[in-house]
Amino acid sequence: MTRSARRLPYALVRTAAVFVLSTGVAVPAVVMAPNAFAATTVSHVVTNDRGQLVIGLPYNAYWVKVDVLASSEPGAAVLASTDQMVQVGYSNTSNPAGWATERPIRLPEGTPYGNYPVSISYHIPNETAQERKFGTFTYKQHTGVSSLAYDRATTDFDNRTVVASGKATTFDPATGVSAPAREGTEVKVTLSLDGRKNPSSKVETAVVGADGTFSLPLTPDARITNSKAQVVESADTDPRHEVWFPSSVGVETTTVRISANTDKYRVHKGAPFKVAGKVERLTNDGWQPFAGAPLVSSMKSPVHWDYFTGGTVGTGTAAADGTFAYTANATVPGTVHTSVEQSDYVTTAHDTEVIAVPAAFSYTNVKYNLDEFGTISVSGQIKGATCEGEKVHLQYSPDGVKWKSMVVGTAHYSGADTCSFNANAQGFVAMYYRVYHPESNGLVALASKASFQYRYVTRFASATYSSTRPKVNSTITASGSLQRYVNGKWRAFPNPKLMVLFKPKGDPQWYWVAKGRANSNGVYSIKAKVYGDGHWAVITEPTPGHFYTETKATYIDAR
Repeated sequence: MTRSARRLPYALVRTAAVFVLSTGVAVPAVVMAPNAFAATTVSHVVTNDRGQLVIGLPYNAYWVKVDVLASSEPGAAVLASTDQMVQVGYSNTSNPAGWATERPIRLPEGTPYGNYPVSISYHIPNETAQERKFGTFTYKQHTGVSSLAYDRATTDFDNRTVVASGKATTFDPATGVSAPAREGTEVKVTLSLDGRKNPSSKVETAVVGADGTFSLPLTPDARITNSKAQVVESADTDPRHEVWFPSSVGVETTTVRISANTDKYRVHKGAPFKVAGKVERLTNDGWQPFAGAPLVSSMKSPVHWDYFTGGTVGTGTAAADGTFAYTANATVPGTVHTSVEQSDYVTTAHDTEVIAVPAAFSYTNVKYNLDEFGTISVSGQIKGATCEGEKVHLQYSPDGVKWKSMVVGTAHYSGADTCSFNANAQGFVAMYYRVYHPESNGLVALASKASFQYRYVTRFASATYSSTRPKVNSTITASGSLQRYVNGKWRAFPNPKLMVLFKPKGDPQWYWVAKGRANSNGVYSIKAKVYGDGHWAVITEPTPGHFYTETKATYIDAR
């Protein structure tokens, strides 16, 4: 069996030397045979945190050899070569599994830091020898965090700062020596936070001092869990893998109690009101004034999940005796929740006061009608606010300045932020009318535009019948004249429509028996059939701009 076909245990596949070559030194060439089977490929080439080159090949590879080349050009010089390889397991992405050089690779003195191409030769059982150029060797200083600690195990309301400290070291592949990282090296500290207010993570940056140590004051306002640190990459430095803090930082919660009141129940939108009260916290000596406590009044409860997304209407600070008083401004009605500014350091104790903030609105489709019998009616809509059950007043004024209420109507829901209303009352001959909503807990005070409504007063100036003893089934003539009151005088009422009515003896119901019209002078003459004994009358039919009028009922015996 030829040497190339022998199978050796992988643990014995290692040579005894690492060759450090100078540029231009020739090495024996390795002649590779054509592939007889599908070739196993290299999955990765990584320079780990210790300066070793890790090759991604299976465990049964043997005679693995790596060459670090001066460049990717054909015939480039070999800067370092070794076949002294050992298997390593996976630690993290910076330190993967594979075949690693037993010792960190050193390049010839004076070689600049940088990334250098790698040529790999290897054997796989049942495959021919392989040689591949794959990946690069990172010839840089490897800097990483070597130790981490917090200066305290918990934070509390009065002591919110915790100091994270550590040390950073640098491995220099040119010398093979580890030393403190150079002054000014930046370390990124990533905090995982578990709190109500803070985001789930927060990134801070520390700067290494002359001795390689760093110290970073933190104010997390939450529990710190599973946090880590890693050196920030620079031009000549390859950062080692992140390092986890060995412990967490907890939170001690202060128990509080609070009482608060507002000086007003109803305020306009944006108008100020006062919040006053007292806050205490529980100590080893019992309940004590919570001096300096930051207070917040919000339209959202501190126990609600979205408390921190707006709703604040006022803030203040407790005095030495725990009392507080400050101005707040409400924009919406509801419950005002007053508490210590919420964080993981205090309990959610709070006191509440209900406050009303009347909403602005508008009137639409307001219509008035003064009918011929003197009834004034109004209808319309309230828009722009919650309005169901709100009261609207129908008011009147002789001059449009001084107003009095006639009747109160109720608004009824008719759509989103929309309510309909109507009201009616006995009106006047000529008068200004309007709709008025007095201020309530729900809506501001608002009057509609005034509307002047009027009709002419009318009357029968005379009314007679042609016979006082007509025969049954004969005709009778109703005649007379009408007037209307214009500019302080009674004048002829031209052309009104009229109706002759008859109420038979013993019958409570009136019946119309004839219709007609007066002439331009208000004079009328209308014939009607006589049905028997009963009462007779003449009335006006509805006439735009005029009130209704009627004659007195006249009893006539029929023969």
